[in-house]
Amino acid sequence: MSVDESVGEEIGGKMCPMKLIEELSYAGTDSIQLQQVVNQYLKDVTGAHVAFLMPLIPTSEEGLLQVVGGRALDKEIRFSVTSSDIENFSKSGFPFSVNNQHNDFSEMIEQIIGRDKNILFFGIKHPKVNSMSNEHQIALFVSLVIESENDESNPIQREKYENSIQKVFSYILGHLLTAFELFEERRVRGQCQNLLRVARRLLGKIGDLGKLMRGVMAEAKDLAQAERCSLFLIDKYTGELVSKVFDGNEATEEFRIENGQGIAGHVANTGKLLNIRNAYQHSLFYKGVDEVTGFKTRNILCFPICDEENIIGVAQLCNKANGFHFDKCDEEIATAFSIYCGISIMHALVHERVQKAEARHKLSQELLLHHMKVPEDDVKSILQDMQTSRNKIDFNEFTCFTYCPREIDKNASIHMSFEIFSYLKLVHKFKIPKDKFLRFLLLVQKGYRDMPYHNWTHAFSVTHFGFCLFNNLKLLENGIVTDLQALAFLIACLCHDLDHRGTNNSYQKQSRSPLAKLYSSEGSVNERHHLSQAICILNDANCKILDSLDNSQFKECIDVIGELILATDLAQHFRILANLRQLTPENLKEKPMHLLSLMMTCCDLSDQVKPWPTTQIVAELVYAEFFAQGDLEKEMGLSPKEMMDRQKACIPELQIEFITTVVRPTFEILANIFPTINICLDTIDNNRRNWEILRDQQSQYCLSP
Repeated sequence: MSVDESVGEEIGGKMCPMKLIEELSYAGTDSIQLQQVVNQYLKDVTGAHVAFLMPLIPTSEEGLLQVVGGRALDKEIRFSVTSSDIENFSKSGFPFSVNNQHNDFSEMIEQIIGRDKNILFFGIKHPKVNSMSNEHQIALFVSLVIESENDESNPIQREKYENSIQKVFSYILGHLLTAFELFEERRVRGQCQNLLRVARRLLGKIGDLGKLMRGVMAEAKDLAQAERCSLFLIDKYTGELVSKVFDGNEATEEFRIENGQGIAGHVANTGKLLNIRNAYQHSLFYKGVDEVTGFKTRNILCFPICDEENIIGVAQLCNKANGFHFDKCDEEIATAFSIYCGISIMHALVHERVQKAEARHKLSQELLLHHMKVPEDDVKSILQDMQTSRNKIDFNEFTCFTYCPREIDKNASIHMSFEIFSYLKLVHKFKIPKDKFLRFLLLVQKGYRDMPYHNWTHAFSVTHFGFCLFNNLKLLENGIVTDLQALAFLIACLCHDLDHRGTNNSYQKQSRSPLAKLYSSEGSVNERHHLSQAICILNDANCKILDSLDNSQFKECIDVIGELILATDLAQHFRILANLRQLTPENLKEKPMHLLSLMMTCCDLSDQVKPWPTTQIVAELVYAEFFAQGDLEKEMGLSPKEMMDRQKACIPELQIEFITTVVRPTFEILANIFPTINICLDTIDNNRRNWEILRDQQSQYCLSP
């Protein structure tokens, strides 16, 4: 008689193992179908009322129940299986009674099978030997619900059951274990995909913290199949846990938990997940909330939510929806979910702070513009002045490179700034209302501080030299620069030093000023602030001189303004110096921004190409700012550079070096393209000779503060 036949004979079964193996092959690797077939076979051959399998998860002390008899559960149940359980279940036909067990396994059996059942368990060893203990581990348990108590107490009958079961599983165990492993792999893969989908949904809500919090709770409940969820954030000032949303609903009043109090407080302090399987038996659980609300808390899964460094909150899930408790799988999901949740909340909090900062910035800008508001009387006064003095302006003299715009007073400079744009036909071409343009000019003028050098007079001087370049080099007439680029260039000239504080970029970073905090990561701290102020003024309702531009023109104009204001940072100038030296009369139209950047730097240095008296006075103004900065640096305990130190600086020597290394090389590039600029080189050389004479006459020439 074969082994297969002996199995059937011993039990009186209705299906031989070969038939069982054939049916299992049809089920493939579907763990549900496989168990349904095996359970039916075990029921037939043993006469049991119900048979079911409980595979053990190798990575954790958990058992898995998916199918009872022929019924597949809606959701698999995972339950803890301790080493003592395994030891007891490994005994031949270990009888189990719900009444004398108080653990996960007991709960599961009572829930699925009931209390008044006689159950036998048989351990099936894993075919692989455990390398640590040199023994076989238990791979799964076969469970039989027996109607007759005699079968349970009869050792001979139990031995028959075990022998038959062991023989059967010697054929099918490998196939079953493969199916269980595939099920776990699919579960983990599906869990990862779910978490990624959740992450995408959460990141889409970071613009609204309240909406995100409700989304977090909904996702957490869905992932862990919980009845309720609470989410608390830690108040960084008090350490309390604070929640304004309960179970997805906005509360009228926030709820606070003292630091370290209760389950949530404990998790916030320890940073460790807490899985409570019987809430009423746990020392940290407070029953008062249930008594007030009428909600019955059975079990709790509470886990911390962290940002990159610290715990920022706690999520608390209550009551596993299928009536059992939260398992190791839920713990894994919660741990992974907390990472996505932390990232989302952190970004939402940052976004909220940014929004508040932007709102404060907008309010401060509105306040600034309110106090900078141009009185209508000033506009009318300028208009009247323009009507009476238009014919007195000598543009032949005004357009010369050697003309000194610093000699013009503030009111006249506004008038002449308007005339610059009008003379180049920019006001007409871009349909800029005269009164709006005058308000823009007056507001820009107000935007400059009363600094020795970086003031409105400097801005007007730079704008004047830009006008001279356009006029004398015939840039518009020859199509080298477009009208829109000319408009952007002159606006950049006017605005390039708006709200300058008289200190350079290095000082902003060393002093960790508010400007440095805003812009140091991008570089060109001062210049980015000047650009920001320019955009602010251009957006003022009374100063929108670019209103006639269409979207593409407006974008181009703003981009050019931004690039040219940043070009006034000499560090940026030296970064692109190699490209500037490649400019030729033939390739100008191909590289208009390189030419405009070069022109912008020349305009910013234009005081150096004025007659000697102007150049000397301007130097005094520049070093007045330098020395003031040097004094501030000394107060900070720093050693200022020589040019900033009033005790060490030799102005003639420093000016000679500046002219030699910066000014003349820059103007030489422009003169190589446009020979008309050679007149500026002659003036530069003359000024350098004058500085050399001063250096020789006064070896210790130092400017008093």
